[in-house]
Amino acid sequence: MDIIVFGTGEVGKAAVQLLQRNHHILFLADNDNTKWGETSGGYIIKSPGEIKRTECNVIIASTRHGIAMAEQLVEMGVCRGRIFFYREFHACNDRDCEIYPLDKNKLRSAERPLIQYDLLRAKEAGTDRKKVMVLCTFYSTYAKQLIENISARYSDIEFSILTSAEEYKDEIGAAHVKHIYFFQTMSDLQSILNQLPVYDAMQLLWIEREWAYFAREIREKTRKLNLNVGGSDFYRTGKEEKDFKRDIILRADTITAETAGTVCEFVAYYGAAIRDKTGLLPFGIEVLELINDKKDTPKREIREKFHIPPDRFVVTCGHNANNSHQHMKIIDALCKLPEELKRRLAFVFPMTYPQGAESYIADVDKRLKETGLDYVILTAFMDFAGMAEYALISDIMIHVQTTDQLSSTMLEEMYSGSVVIAGKWLPYRSLHEMGIFFLDADNIADVTDMLQEIVLHIEAYKEKCAGNREIIWKHSSWDELAPEWHALWE
Repeated sequence: MDIIVFGTGEVGKAAVQLLQRNHHILFLADNDNTKWGETSGGYIIKSPGEIKRTECNVIIASTRHGIAMAEQLVEMGVCRGRIFFYREFHACNDRDCEIYPLDKNKLRSAERPLIQYDLLRAKEAGTDRKKVMVLCTFYSTYAKQLIENISARYSDIEFSILTSAEEYKDEIGAAHVKHIYFFQTMSDLQSILNQLPVYDAMQLLWIEREWAYFAREIREKTRKLNLNVGGSDFYRTGKEEKDFKRDIILRADTITAETAGTVCEFVAYYGAAIRDKTGLLPFGIEVLELINDKKDTPKREIREKFHIPPDRFVVTCGHNANNSHQHMKIIDALCKLPEELKRRLAFVFPMTYPQGAESYIADVDKRLKETGLDYVILTAFMDFAGMAEYALISDIMIHVQTTDQLSSTMLEEMYSGSVVIAGKWLPYRSLHEMGIFFLDADNIADVTDMLQEIVLHIEAYKEKCAGNREIIWKHSSWDELAPEWHALWE
């Protein structure tokens, strides 16, 4: 089949490699006019305007801008029936892909019995418990914590999971869930939804594109539909993606978010129709309990474990290896500190996830080596116990990522008494209103003076943070939040 691939970024390059196995690619298209006339993967890159001159299908190869690109094509006069999305997945330890249509009516459902999609191969049986389906395409510790903590406290819920992540079978398993329905393609997902019984509640942990695509089918399979707003759902998507999700948002019974600021902004965008069904409900943080358990562990012992000198204040810079944490700008701010102050500090860069960030980590490491700063980059996997131990030795945290809803790592550090500098542009005003103390940086350049001020008066700032512990426990412990989550499904 002749096709055109629209998008030549990283997703587009990967798409070409897989699509050319079974399709004849005529050319590539991209909105970046500086690329027109160049080649990528052996194919010439042309203007999107050239797409109208052909009658073949167009495959949109972009994760972030896919919906916007589809709307662009429709506005150009390209028939909706010619527009498809590219979706990659893993099969038999190898990469594979599918193309699925913008027009959902053209999607063909896979013909497999429902039980074959269930990683636990469990048969349906009558139960007096409420049947709750958790929807999350990727493996998330938030999903694991939610299911395990509710299951440990309540016996009236039967959980199932709908996902593209096989890891749930090993990480959660049959002790806490009845079914784990696993799909690779959108055709698989359609087949599963067609065959599912009606659930008492479906809980979307994030408003992902897959669920928005099947908004009507999901609504028909549950008596109560609950959505949780994630930072990437809202703050890191464009208008077209937000509007694409409007249908499932309007169909929901309850919508929750982790901060009051996100609730307000979400309602402001989607309008008065969702105001009365939108409210505040954070995830619990298991690490808080482990911090309590480990609070008497000798600090010197923990510092040795993380290769941190015993005589330095520990300054945590970000909490993962995503470039949204703006590590390079942080380093620039640290370099401007007085030399005498630098010698009193150990700068720690936790970069234990996500996978595939090795190149970025290497760039940060190279930059740090040029500075002469005393630093440690943490890359080894850190379980909850390790996260709790690290939080206990961190004195100061710099949290200035570009966007965020609410960082559990930041709350863990606050709970342990760390003095936090957060970007004022982040939606954390409600934390101040709750009485939590932390400092707001108008921009990253301000970190230099703020850090110097904190170190010179560390005891006074630690005292100001003393009240954070009790507030965060009430806001973020599973003991406090489990009843509120349970009430969602009643």
